[in-house]
Amino acid sequence: MRRLIGTLAVICTAFSVGANELAQADAGAEADDYQLRIGVRSKAMPFSFQAETMVDVLTAATPGPLSTQRYTGYITRICDAVLTEMMLDPDGPVGLARDGVKIVDLDKEIAKLNKQPSEGRFGLLKGYEVDGNDSGSVKTTVAPTIDILCDPATITNARRTGLIISPPVYLTGVSYLTQPGISRQIGSIDDGSCPQIPRDNPKGAKFLFGLVGNTSSARSGIRALLTTNEMPQYRDALIAFLRGESNCDLSTQQKQAINVLQSNLNSEISGSVIMFRSHEQAAEAFCNGQVANYIGDREIILANVNDIPGCDFTNGNRTFTTDRYAIFGRLDYVDNPERALRVARFFEILSQKIVSHPSIIDQAFYDTFHPTSPTTTLDMFFRSVRGSP
Repeated sequence: MRRLIGTLAVICTAFSVGANELAQADAGAEADDYQLRIGVRSKAMPFSFQAETMVDVLTAATPGPLSTQRYTGYITRICDAVLTEMMLDPDGPVGLARDGVKIVDLDKEIAKLNKQPSEGRFGLLKGYEVDGNDSGSVKTTVAPTIDILCDPATITNARRTGLIISPPVYLTGVSYLTQPGISRQIGSIDDGSCPQIPRDNPKGAKFLFGLVGNTSSARSGIRALLTTNEMPQYRDALIAFLRGESNCDLSTQQKQAINVLQSNLNSEISGSVIMFRSHEQAAEAFCNGQVANYIGDREIILANVNDIPGCDFTNGNRTFTTDRYAIFGRLDYVDNPERALRVARFFEILSQKIVSHPSIIDQAFYDTFHPTSPTTTLDMFFRSVRGSP
């Protein structure tokens, strides 16, 4: 144990290097009694969400601090199991008390902000800058509000630096769903790059694509569809979206309708692509016929659409990217080395439980997706991560 604490202390010291610029902001953020702050989602089914009842949460596993508050899902179950293990020795040097965990609902937290951090929920993990005055010439650093991110987060090049990253825990990819029987021509011009806005009902505007902004799926999904030539009839529209261009000749009334829609839906509109704040909003718009094609990580878009009774769709059988989810943790601690030690301990236990038998990822999959079995591709991924069963 002494050797373990010594090793973790060295890691903790390394975490603090280069973090002086956040020291002042950190001092206020760390002035709480919580030992760990865990970021979860309320609306990212089936990986991290808040269930309506405990019946949808409880399994044979010992309930941890997340599940007792009805937070569940594949990624959340993994985090909950690790936190429960840490609580077995609450008085130890890197133990965790039952009341030592602060749960931060990222969907609710970000909804409170006037403007989303440029890195989305990762801004709450790493800290982010906001304008300190009206002109924007002065920037103020907002300190991180969570220590560990327990949601479906894709490993990307940008996220490999400045954060602790677990081994990959899930393999997914971008897919899309289509309204059944919908016209291949939904736009107001030939290539479908403009929204269809009825003159007598501007609020009934229809869009070619709906997705969730500030996610890695947003643009990588569009690029993947272009690369595979999946939708050649909409190629120009997709390219225009990626370039931030629009050749839509909208009337004043239509422009006003777009502005109202963006405000009412808390969304962004670019040509015939509408970007929502959450998958719950995107799925609702898709099922209401406002969006022709719903793009996102396959399991997430399927779970949200299947949660709406009577919502029919086609496609969704294949993926166009290969994305690996991981659990991310904060590195830069200045005034709270004990919290840094607990973050390091969390990831140590997580790595051990992935390769142990039974693996934590197998148990989480069974509890989340039963009676569905992993696809051949996903099963091969699990074997590559934890070895043969």
